[in-house]
Amino acid sequence: MSQTSSTTNGGSSSTAYYSDASDGASGHSHRFEDDALDPAFDSDSEMDEASKDGSDAEDAGDYDERDEQDDAREREDERLKEEEQKRKDLELQKLQTDLRKRILQIQSDTALNPADKTKKIQELMTSAYNQKKKGPTRNITNFLKKGDAIDFDIVTDDDKQPSFHDKDQNILGCKHYQRAAKLQAHCCGKWYACRFCHDEISDHNIIRNLTKTMMCMYCFHVQPSGQVCVNQDCKRQVAKYYCSECKLWDNDPRKNIYHCFDCGICRIGKGLGQDYFHCKKCNVCMAISLKGRHKCIERNLESDCPICGEYMFTSTTTVIFMPCGHCIHYKCHQDYIQTSYQCPTCFKSLANMTEYFRRIDAMLAQHKMPPEYENWVSWILCNDCEKKSTAKYHFLYHKCGNCGSYNTKTLKTYENKADDHGSASESPVTADAPLPSGSL
Repeated sequence: MSQTSSTTNGGSSSTAYYSDASDGASGHSHRFEDDALDPAFDSDSEMDEASKDGSDAEDAGDYDERDEQDDAREREDERLKEEEQKRKDLELQKLQTDLRKRILQIQSDTALNPADKTKKIQELMTSAYNQKKKGPTRNITNFLKKGDAIDFDIVTDDDKQPSFHDKDQNILGCKHYQRAAKLQAHCCGKWYACRFCHDEISDHNIIRNLTKTMMCMYCFHVQPSGQVCVNQDCKRQVAKYYCSECKLWDNDPRKNIYHCFDCGICRIGKGLGQDYFHCKKCNVCMAISLKGRHKCIERNLESDCPICGEYMFTSTTTVIFMPCGHCIHYKCHQDYIQTSYQCPTCFKSLANMTEYFRRIDAMLAQHKMPPEYENWVSWILCNDCEKKSTAKYHFLYHKCGNCGSYNTKTLKTYENKADDHGSASESPVTADAPLPSGSL
């Protein structure tokens, strides 16, 4: 019998079975030759029956062997899992011990006042979370120290090396922009293709409208910021678009850019009155199709994205406005709506949920609450219509009595009890009057 078939996995067990049957046929032939020397059978049928019994016994032994191997693998897997869990527990215990020691060191530091101690302990407790939120650490090579003398007249050979947006196509610039100019940072005097290139490797950020000096990457002539090189031997345009307010150069022929003086920055688009308008109350440029059709929220965009936390007013990532009027990054929105239908800021429904609420109605009609909850009522607030109403108590769902939405919040739950005169009285849920056994 073939021993290789015993190593096959469950997905190919039928193949192993037929392979074993094939091996049993060859075993039967070999058995016939041996038994011819010792005639123990009266007929061919008896011999065939005995051979079949022997083959079945061999198959059963083969399957027993496979079961033992599977059991051994399972035991080994369990052992490895236990060892891994023990290792993680030891690492966690070590981290916790180290954390306690560092907290005690802070608390025993007589040079710190109570406020500083509290701040340092809080920073210590949240350091792991903050590190995870920030992502990979930046490779900072440009440090700015207070009091250091900065020579803005120094231009090295490395500074005069051109940088490329697409080297194969010989397009000057960087990974962020197409442009034939480098700017000199007002803060540290270093030369970079753009402010993002500076900020990525620096411990400080450029204030872009303070930029005064640029270098043409065609002739490497240092000059005041502008759109056209002032070198008489060059006179080339370094970018198709240049904003003297933002100190922004962009030579991408596919981009339309305009400067909004109300926003104070440049934005992508054909311009105000063409495809965008500026809402004074929201203090943001919006698609012209939203004019008179959006919900105004004062200084709406001057906030962080509710999902990723990035400041949206100056974000280079696309921002959209939800039906409730709040804004969010488009990519964050696409990921968020996979698991929730509520605005992460105000909890209003992000779409028409009529069909979803209808399915909840059908489900609740089939699954009744236990009898002991018959008289329980919830006082709810609807996130959609912002009105309060009462609803029959349920573990999960409470329907708004005004608009029929299930997007509600439970404010209070109580039992309607009949007094001695037969009238109903409220029995609010408090710490001393909990819900019946089995409630949430």
